[in-house]
Amino acid sequence: MSDWTSAKNNSDASDNAAEEIYQDYKKSITLPLKKPARQFVLCPVGLVGSGKSTVVKALAQKLFLVPISSDELRRRLKERGFKYDRAKELAMRMGCEFIEGGYSVAFDMNCGSPGSKKDIVQIEKKYGIPVVWIHVNPPEEFIVQKLKNYPHSWLFRDGEDAVEGYFKYKEKHGDFGSIDFICSIDTSLDDLPKQIENAAKIIYEKYF
Repeated sequence: MSDWTSAKNNSDASDNAAEEIYQDYKKSITLPLKKPARQFVLCPVGLVGSGKSTVVKALAQKLFLVPISSDELRRRLKERGFKYDRAKELAMRMGCEFIEGGYSVAFDMNCGSPGSKKDIVQIEKKYGIPVVWIHVNPPEEFIVQKLKNYPHSWLFRDGEDAVEGYFKYKEKHGDFGSIDFICSIDTSLDDLPKQIENAAKIIYEKYF
């Protein structure tokens, strides 16, 4: 019997259960066709609903990055009755493994929150590779309207819950300090594909 089959809702994942989730998710990741000549870490910064996943997925494909989603780990933890507490830990561990394997990685999470930023700085120091910060920053009214129409899913009960979650998260993690962004992307605009293409060009010219 797997460790999570008898787990109570909102319990902490045991080491064995976390390892199963970790390995299961890792196997699902499609690796890029080539490794970069110069490694780097792509770190998006943005609040809930800003469109980080959309941007990260597109840039990961264009720049041959390994995408690592904390939300995907959170979803897998929740499906098995566990709290989210270990998602960031597992994501950072996975990033380190792929970096050690010679890949560049893209973290699909808000890397600007205090805990995540601290972990990213440690990775930067440990491996001596650059961190590329991008700001995913549409207007708040765009995010709120998007979240109001959020469908029932594992992440939020409904749109009202999603909007409430956004403001709670903003209050706790909304100050991103003096991060040196290589670019800012507004996911509310119709030219989003062009913005992503321009961001990829800037990053490619600097790090490839």
